[in-house]
Amino acid sequence: MNQKATKRISHKKAQNTQKGHFCAFLRLTFFVAFCFCRIGNAEVIDRVVAVVEGHVITLSDLRQERQIRAQLGEEAIDDNAALAKLLVDNFLIERQIADYPNLDVTDTEVDSDLQKFSLSASQAFDALRNAVRERIRMGKFFDVRFRQFIRPTDDEIRKYYDEVFLPQARARGMQSIPPLSDPAMAKGIRENVIQESLDHEVDGWLKAIRRRSNVEVFQ
Repeated sequence: MNQKATKRISHKKAQNTQKGHFCAFLRLTFFVAFCFCRIGNAEVIDRVVAVVEGHVITLSDLRQERQIRAQLGEEAIDDNAALAKLLVDNFLIERQIADYPNLDVTDTEVDSDLQKFSLSASQAFDALRNAVRERIRMGKFFDVRFRQFIRPTDDEIRKYYDEVFLPQARARGMQSIPPLSDPAMAKGIRENVIQESLDHEVDGWLKAIRRRSNVEVFQ
């Protein structure tokens, strides 16, 4: 075989090789495009709305939380970002609860809470039971972590009664307003003062945890 023929054969092999590489590239391009199309469709159906410490929160989680809140008679949260932030906070709280091993919640406690919403154990799906269990556990945690240390003074109770309760009661048109000397009224006012103090303590505590945590909420 002469030199010219050898060159033609080598050139033809090179062309065939280039064609093979090009076809492989096309197949790869099609595959990647198909995968991104599938991923794109999946994101529309169940996209990521937040990530907290590597834990992913999706649209499905938001839909499930809305369903749970509706069944438990809790206030609806229509804004996705606001609801995602709530789930972020719940996750951060649960991580803190892990440091308190004696806050177990029994099935009996869960069933008892479900009955308050006219839901039997058989009617409650697993996610709802888990949500109720989580809420009870958080309540126990807040009692141990904060509430037991809140002891309102007589002056704080009187101030709340005079400056908060009485104006609100009169604005609602209440005709007969029990005095603070009434034991039931004093107990109710005291509980309100404790709850507001608890909310304030928890808010400050959560802000500090958020600042030192890796949290991203997507719009």
